[in-house]
Amino acid sequence: MASRGRFALIRNYDADVTDRVDVLRNPVVSTAAGAAALAVGGAATTYGLVTRLPVVGPLVRRGAAALSAQGEQVIAHGLDPVRTLVTAIAVQMVEQILAELDLTTLVREQVDVNAIAAEFDIDAIVDRIDLIGLANKVIDGVDLPAIIRESTNSVTAEVMTDVRTQGERADDVVAGIVDRVLGRSRAPR
Repeated sequence: MASRGRFALIRNYDADVTDRVDVLRNPVVSTAAGAAALAVGGAATTYGLVTRLPVVGPLVRRGAAALSAQGEQVIAHGLDPVRTLVTAIAVQMVEQILAELDLTTLVREQVDVNAIAAEFDIDAIVDRIDLIGLANKVIDGVDLPAIIRESTNSVTAEVMTDVRTQGERADDVVAGIVDRVLGRSRAPR
């Protein structure tokens, strides 16, 4: 927004930045970049001329080399806190984004699980499984004595019923033989 009066050329930079898609095309940014380029170009030209001077040139080159070395140290040591800060901000942003996303739905919609599963080497997976250990865990989890007791009880009950039934039949046969030998007649039961 432009003001009235003598500040008619001053605009609301925040409004311009939020209203425009390409911030780099903003006149303020372009002007600052042009000024920086002019300063760097002028400094480079001046440095080139001064370093060629007979007495001053070697001193300027040594001074520039010392400043350059010091600048490299500042950059090297100065980047560590910046990297730490940027990393912390990035981690917080990723955590916030992940908190907002429904990853399950995203994976269901975007990932071909069958294509991933097709790449698995099932034989290699099975080879890594401790089958003996797995079998021992399964056996430890099963109450084998109780299963044996229950199955033995039911089998025993069936056998006992069969033995009793066969015993009764044998008694009837023996009684029939004894009755015939003694000449008794059998009355139906």
